[in-house]
Amino acid sequence: MDERHRILVVEDQDYWREDIFRETLEDAGYQVETAGSYRQAVAALEGPPFDLVVVDVNLTGDTRNRDGVRVLERMLALGHDPRIIVVTGSDSRAAAAASVRRFHPFAFLDKTTFDMGQFIALVRQALERPAISREHGDPTTDEQTTLHPDRRG
Repeated sequence: MDERHRILVVEDQDYWREDIFRETLEDAGYQVETAGSYRQAVAALEGPPFDLVVVDVNLTGDTRNRDGVRVLERMLALGHDPRIIVVTGSDSRAAAAASVRRFHPFAFLDKTTFDMGQFIALVRQALERPAISREHGDPTTDEQTTLHPDRRG
């Protein structure tokens, strides 16, 4: 049986989903599944639970679209309780953080200040920490992590 951590990446932009997140995580030894839409994410969530979900709040690039939030709602409805890293590439980072705070994400990442090494370090930290009970919250969610520039491509 494969004992590697399972990570679901939910991101609508192919470059970020496949070339940045999947490639980086697989190179670090993680088992990665990706979804480019709400429907694909829900299909992935119907299988075995994930240890970590990396989700873009605005899956269509439209800041009014909240499919990423819907993915998190569906994940909890199915009884899954992975660690969560929320990603946003929009100028409305504060609004994105507010919209997902109830899910107690481990971190919020801004794609405009993305750093590969820091991303992997953050993933490792998230996976080392035990899953939290969403009922009682997690005091670490008041911290917001932003990664520094070191973009590929």
